[in-house]
Amino acid sequence: MAVVFNDLDVAVHRRYLPFVVNQTFRAVPLFVRLLTRSNIVLRGGLNIRQPILYGELPGGSFSGMGQFDTSYVQTHAFAEAEWKSNYINVTIPGTDLAKADSDIEIIGLLNPKMEAASYTIKKKLTNQIYGDGSGNGGQDLDGLKNAIDDGTTFDSYLGISRTTYPWWKSNLDSTGGAFSLDMVQNAYGLATDGDEMPDLIVCNQTIWNKFWSRVQPAQHFISQAHADIAAVGFQGFEFNKAVVVPDNYCPAGVIYLLNTKYIQFVINQNANFIWTPPKTGTAEWAYIRQLIVMCNLIVTAPWRQTCIKNVS
Repeated sequence: MAVVFNDLDVAVHRRYLPFVVNQTFRAVPLFVRLLTRSNIVLRGGLNIRQPILYGELPGGSFSGMGQFDTSYVQTHAFAEAEWKSNYINVTIPGTDLAKADSDIEIIGLLNPKMEAASYTIKKKLTNQIYGDGSGNGGQDLDGLKNAIDDGTTFDSYLGISRTTYPWWKSNLDSTGGAFSLDMVQNAYGLATDGDEMPDLIVCNQTIWNKFWSRVQPAQHFISQAHADIAAVGFQGFEFNKAVVVPDNYCPAGVIYLLNTKYIQFVINQNANFIWTPPKTGTAEWAYIRQLIVMCNLIVTAPWRQTCIKNVS
């Protein structure tokens, strides 16, 4: 049976793990856009340490022998995120494997388990990226709910206080109300600064339907600028320079307007969707493995993002 277990491990690494990873990142609009931007990155270290640019250097106009301001000005802070770990367990009883008459039947026992693993890891990660990091005793990812806040609910994000550093606040419309294009346009403007503006707007299907019914027919098509979203089969349309995509993992009554240039999904390079080795010391006769990923979602410029809550 040890040989059978080893064969299953080979099948997982050659056939199933690439499928699981591919399906995970193609099934979530935010992940698709982060892939396009190369903002799904591998790192190591005790934690995720990200420099944040927030200040300007001294400078300005002068004439003749006018003196320069040579004083030191702090322009960067460091945001720190902890690694968050997720696992999916796969167990196949040894008695089931013993009853299989061929390699095809053995792999047939693994196939539905890996399909379930693919669906489950996608669901776990997606639910967490829309959360606030407090789930499961604070072991969940630091999600958008915490990242995109004005300090009213979450003062600290990635170790930086929004009370101490007001520039770390996001744009937040907590009033919401009946959906309107004016509501979205105002939120879009709050996150716009010159050529910096949201490129991805996410909401659940109910709000997306209302959005769709109010935009011009000409906007119901996705241009080449958002071909990455269309290529994986998502329905969507454009609003200003952003693509609007439904994601039913997005909380009800919430619209996120995201500048994904400043969002990263960071994966630990030593725990990048790994398949655990055989277990020792277990009492069961079974093939027992786990799929593990250490990662976190970080927003490096919360002030470039907007969240609208309580939309009806």
